[in-house]
Amino acid sequence: MEPRRNGQVITFYSYKGGVGRSFALANTAVLLARWGYRVLCVDWDLEAPGLSYFFDPYLQEPPRAGLLEMIEEARDTPDGANTALRHRTPVNLPGGARLDLIAAGKDGDGSYVSRLQDVDWEKLYSAHDFGATLEAWRAAWMREYDLVLVDSRTGITDSGGICTAQVPDVLVFAFTANEQNVRGVLDIVERAMQARDELPYDRPRLLTVPLLSRFDAQPEYEQGETWRRELAERMKPRLRDWAPRGSDPGELLQRVTIPYFPVWSFGESLPALTESPRNSEQVTYSIAGLAALLARRLEDVSLLVENRDSYVETAQQAARRGYTTDVFVSHSQSTTKLARNFTSLLRENGVSARLSSDLSPSAGTQSRHIDDCRHFVLIMDENGEDPSQNLDTSYFLRHSVNAVTERLALPVVTSSTAIGQLPRLAQSFQAFNLEDGTVAQAARAIAARVRQDSRRLEPHSSRGGGHHDVFLSYAHADANWTLALAENLKRLGVSVFVDEWEVQSGDHWPTKLEDGLRNADTVVSVVTGAWTRSEHALQEFDRAALSPRRQQVIPVLVGDVEPPSFVATWSGVDFRSALTPRDYVDHVRQLARRILRLPPDAPLPNSGTVVLPDTMF
Repeated sequence: MEPRRNGQVITFYSYKGGVGRSFALANTAVLLARWGYRVLCVDWDLEAPGLSYFFDPYLQEPPRAGLLEMIEEARDTPDGANTALRHRTPVNLPGGARLDLIAAGKDGDGSYVSRLQDVDWEKLYSAHDFGATLEAWRAAWMREYDLVLVDSRTGITDSGGICTAQVPDVLVFAFTANEQNVRGVLDIVERAMQARDELPYDRPRLLTVPLLSRFDAQPEYEQGETWRRELAERMKPRLRDWAPRGSDPGELLQRVTIPYFPVWSFGESLPALTESPRNSEQVTYSIAGLAALLARRLEDVSLLVENRDSYVETAQQAARRGYTTDVFVSHSQSTTKLARNFTSLLRENGVSARLSSDLSPSAGTQSRHIDDCRHFVLIMDENGEDPSQNLDTSYFLRHSVNAVTERLALPVVTSSTAIGQLPRLAQSFQAFNLEDGTVAQAARAIAARVRQDSRRLEPHSSRGGGHHDVFLSYAHADANWTLALAENLKRLGVSVFVDEWEVQSGDHWPTKLEDGLRNADTVVSVVTGAWTRSEHALQEFDRAALSPRRQQVIPVLVGDVEPPSFVATWSGVDFRSALTPRDYVDHVRQLARRILRLPPDAPLPNSGTVVLPDTMF
């Protein structure tokens, strides 16, 4: 199982009430919990608590204590720092999902208001070291949960200031399209960022997510579009720390906008329990985009803009704690006996395996079994392509490209003739040919490969190393193609700098990009029509070409592009002619040898499975 990253704390804040802040938080929490994330909700709106109303139908009993009791214990007892997880209330959602809630407090005896009025925030910090207590709570929450969602007080308050400055890693600020909301919330966010910089604790830069809520542009389309353009411009500084280079702030703001649906304006509702996150005509569609953005830590945002459904699906998959089985074995009817023998041999070699013919033929069930298996073995003979195998292979490849850990596709063929019968998407992979050895030898080889890969579990990033074999320069529109290329080069043994992997939340990205460009031996420019119009990509090309280090510059031509004259003078790799998976793989390997300055027939450091860009599907 992969080592788990510490969780993150996310505060939801609004300057004014009535903008749907708690609604957004509660439904985001429900989606994340149903996807499999460990979620804690904290009602820090002590003066007007209400978050628990959304979850009341799913509580076995009312909260016996909550945040107010935690604060009192921090003030009155020496054990206050150890109360972070003491007053949680479980919320058991339909379908078996669960999240935890720290309510504002207990009010069974009517004493809540007077007890809250006795809380002196300034004295808590000065006399009782509440700052250190809060740090201990944060640390305990982040060890226990993937996401901690804090519902903050509105307006300008002491408790709200704590929620926006010291508590969060990410500040989601909700607002509606009117001047008092926009001006007020931006002022508070600016104050929070200044206060954050003055904290005596080690903290990265506070990341902010503007959440345009209850926005309805349909009745007055022109006026709505005017507001949308103005808001995008005013929110640009709040997007800058995590927005992809060259991205449109209007597109990003659209992805974090919750439209107005009158049906959900009554009561405390959880549409995330009943609606589909893929139906763009429902509010859960927008909430799912926000949930995925937070789950993925504001990373890979270019995919959210270009393919929102894939981004959400990847966030759902990333919630898994680990794969239950090492290998899924897919086979045709004619290879059933061979597949059973092969599966038994894998198990004898210490590798857990599932056989496709032992499972239900339902497509939905089959895909869930493939999701539960980390790697994929495809057994093929000379009888030709099997439609079910083609579906299995296509599903696995599509869902492994953005996986948190590397997943291998491993074809096993009975002869050289059978290689040509593999599904088109698998013909480019290195196959285990049973003409070259026995079934037992192939099983041992695959088992060794799987065990070795399971020990490695390398993250994409090589942060901290500084030096790279290659810097990939590209236009924002070509991100998916470039990331597939980066993954393939990495698997072949090339150390790669690509901004999506190396530039993390909180980094100063211009400096990070400058260092990556300067410290790479080779610069590969992915030359497309979009590249020729990208100012930053052209600047990177010029800087590499004029570098005093005499870096190797390799243009890679992709799609329907006529390279500019200043590019044509450089020796490149032309992917325009790579029309089949096998051609694509040959070009990737050619490029890897060029980057590593190896002879054309020299072996590469690794021979990993190659993933295909979307254009090959």
